[in-house]
Amino acid sequence: MGSEHRASGREGLEKSTTVRSLRVVQPRRRPRWVAALGMLDRAWPEAAARLAFDLFLRPRRFPRPARELAQLAGARTILVPTDRTAHAGPAPLRAWVWGDDGPLVLLVHGWQGRGAQLGTFVEPLLARGMRVATFDAPAHGDTPGASASLFSFRDAILAMHASLGPFRALITHSMGGAAALLAAEQHAVAERYAMLCPPNDVRDFTAEATKLLGLSEATRAAVHRRLERRFGVPLEAMRAPLLAERRTEPLLVVHDRDDKDVPLERGVAIAHAWPGAELVVTEGLGHRRVLHDPAVVSRVVDHVAGPSRSTGWTGAPA
Repeated sequence: MGSEHRASGREGLEKSTTVRSLRVVQPRRRPRWVAALGMLDRAWPEAAARLAFDLFLRPRRFPRPARELAQLAGARTILVPTDRTAHAGPAPLRAWVWGDDGPLVLLVHGWQGRGAQLGTFVEPLLARGMRVATFDAPAHGDTPGASASLFSFRDAILAMHASLGPFRALITHSMGGAAALLAAEQHAVAERYAMLCPPNDVRDFTAEATKLLGLSEATRAAVHRRLERRFGVPLEAMRAPLLAERRTEPLLVVHDRDDKDVPLERGVAIAHAWPGAELVVTEGLGHRRVLHDPAVVSRVVDHVAGPSRSTGWTGAPA
């Protein structure tokens, strides 16, 4: 659907390259608790599934680099209540806003990330007459909490919309794209979307985690059942391409061929399913450098600043 409206990386965006240096990295031993979990998996799979389920919902927090601190210093800090939502948790979201006038664009980070990771988009958007907002999801960055999920990300987007919306556009990274699709099922949160390196199935994450933890497929299936019971939705119903088929807003997907975290075919599947979507494929940027590449930022900002469908948007590549 909509294939005539997509651009490849060579057509729609100047190819980006990165010079890589080689260094020897000593392999790290697995923590003892990982080995113990593997033993439990073999002896008592259901107990291993309970522990793995808790681990899957507990993101790691990483130190905030200096560039993010500098970016946030120029923003207004606000607290956004989450009591309107079902899974975001009781603590308010720590959020930031740049600019005083113009349409509002929301930046949405991914799993174990922070809103300021998308800070490279702020100045270009302000220069185009827009305001910008972002937030740290529950249990991420500066927002309190011990656990999070795709649903808490979705509910955080809905909470931001309830407090600050409407949004001109959502710019998302990684799991933020899947959360945006779930949010759009609940409410028309934005006129336009730009998704960088989006995944299309929560089971992709459990597959990787199961491999890292040395767990069996039987335990992974038990984790899936627990996820479905916790959130009351079949995992199959949350596949991003299924949700994308029902969207009508303009979408730009940017995905890198060298993305090791979320393979390129995931973003391609979403772009193919979403009517009229544009797809830009980059090279040499991986999963995170794509957020800081000047050509990517320029292309995304052009998409966000484009006319809405009600004022003449045709879906043709820019």
